[in-house]
Amino acid sequence: MVGQKWMLEQLASFGSVIKIEGYQTASTRKHLGLVKNKADKSKAEFNTHAIDGVAIAASHFVEYRQYHNVKEDGGRWFGSVIITPAIFRVIRRPPYSRRQLHLMVPSVGGIRRKYGGSTTRHALRKGDLVNSPKGIGYVSGDTEKQISVSDANWKRLGQIASSKVRLIRRSNGLIVA
Repeated sequence: MVGQKWMLEQLASFGSVIKIEGYQTASTRKHLGLVKNKADKSKAEFNTHAIDGVAIAASHFVEYRQYHNVKEDGGRWFGSVIITPAIFRVIRRPPYSRRQLHLMVPSVGGIRRKYGGSTTRHALRKGDLVNSPKGIGYVSGDTEKQISVSDANWKRLGQIASSKVRLIRRSNGLIVA
């Protein structure tokens, strides 16, 4: 709730903020014929994560008005909205392993083995978008001669020789699935 309050204060600095109650969102969603997937929230799909945002945005253009008179009892929807298809993407941060120096035992000479961090030995950084023989993916680690390349879900595509990996775009700290 603290985060919601802070977010609403930040948004209010840009323009007016109108709060929509949950029952209003559900009613608008039902009127528009949008179905929410409540069963499996782990699925990265439109019907799980973005459907309420569309209903909230549409509530600015459609409204249910109740009225009571002799002829009718109930209400009616006013306004109209056309829902058009759009691309749904999940954007997240790459899961970096941070260095755990307290767990590393220094070898002879007091040098700890490399673990975690965001740099590699091959002029690439973890999270960089690269092209490799296994496909386009993100740098997720390295060895002395190879680069680990993973897909947007951070599943490893393979370990590829650093000479065969080409940089497409430097890491901006986000992965688009």
